Amino acid sequence: MASPNKILEAERLVAEGEKHLQTGFFKWRADFDSAAPCFEKAAVTYKNFKQLQKACELYLKVAKCHFNNDARFHSAKAKEEAGSICLQMDQIENSVQYYDQAAELYLLEGTPDTAAMCLKRLAKKIEMKHPQIAVEVYEKSANIYENEDDTRFRSAAEIWGQIARIQVKMCKFNNAIKSINREKKLYSQVEGGDHGAGKRLVLAEVMIHLHLGDPVQAEQTVYHCCEDVSGFDGSEEYHALTELIEAYNNNNEADAFKVLNTPLFKYMDTEYAKLARALTVPGVPSSSTTLDNTSTLDDLDLL
Repeated sequence: MASPNKILEAERLVAEGEKHLQTGFFKWRADFDSAAPCFEKAAVTYKNFKQLQKACELYLKVAKCHFNNDARFHSAKAKEEAGSICLQMDQIENSVQYYDQAAELYLLEGTPDTAAMCLKRLAKKIEMKHPQIAVEVYEKSANIYENEDDTRFRSAAEIWGQIARIQVKMCKFNNAIKSINREKKLYSQVEGGDHGAGKRLVLAEVMIHLHLGDPVQAEQTVYHCCEDVSGFDGSEEYHALTELIEAYNNNNEADAFKVLNTPLFKYMDTEYAKLARALTVPGVPSSSTTLDNTSTLDDLDLL
């Protein structure tokens, strides 16, 4: 329950802030520097007492004061706070709007890392309840990193990996493949090239193609990786994938799941491991020893 004295103090601070913004014959310019802390202190009080709409409105006033005072970084922080409060009120569109505006202000201030992290924080908060919106926000964050120098490519690749996993979870497999390819490309462009990451991502991409019943494209993925990723054709990943695709083409369930029972597949990222567990071999009835989605990773040891 809100304390009357605290609320009265917040109201007094708002009135004081508004007074600082007034202009007149002897005061030509609003005193934004004095108004901002008044509004911010009042916003904190309203937020603490769950009067979220008032708190949001005041943080937007804080952002405007700082912007008018050429303090863009502090303006961005206030916008981000307003976006966070909107999220608590389940106002997702307003939340995304304010986080976007905060990121733009961070960019104007010359802090792209902060801009990208701002959007990444929002995407992380909403990916369970609003996965598609989270994907769009993550993409904006990744694009900021990609537009900087190559020292940010790894950060961008990690975000595209998160995007791909969300898309797999949403069963948007073709989009996931595009995201994985973008992730692979970025890892290849980091200093020295991260070929280990590229090899792991081929496993994920092949899992998706086989899940879609497209062994031809799975083979093409392995073939192209031999050309693009140094040392792939002699790697553990290469031998495992060629064995898996051969077993898949030969309708050999036992050989397929022998490969899928190896650590390479058992300890993939969760969404890709689920695809491995759910993979069915052509011509083999699903009622046989094929694993279903309720199986655990340890169930593979029983085969």
